[in-house]
Amino acid sequence: MAGKLHVFTGSFPSRADACLYTEAQWEPKPDDSVSDEEYAAWEDRNPVWGFRNDLGDAYLDSDFIETIDGHRRYKYLETYLVNDGDLNVVQSAVPDANILLLVFPNALGGFDATLRSTSKLSYCGEFDFRWP
Repeated sequence: MAGKLHVFTGSFPSRADACLYTEAQWEPKPDDSVSDEEYAAWEDRNPVWGFRNDLGDAYLDSDFIETIDGHRRYKYLETYLVNDGDLNVVQSAVPDANILLLVFPNALGGFDATLRSTSKLSYCGEFDFRWP
């Protein structure tokens, strides 16, 4: 597969707090009784997604983005990385990080995107990867 794995790190009080930022959040879908205008307004408001908003105009497909926590998060990341030393780059970026955010190539939908650090996540870079 062509493309790179983009890795971000951050520190959050909990996984739930991280996911509120890193994953798309949807209001409940309106029922069939709402007007077309009300439904269109709901579509315009959704999803709410802090990470995507902070990146600006980057296209992102949430199906190809993964929020990782727990004591084995770096071991998990290592299964995707190809090159020796890449794991050290990620671990040293923010030593006290408790969350990894993995953005797989398909998340970018084939569009060119410049990913960067946000207000809550440090961008570690793009890495050669393999599917485990």
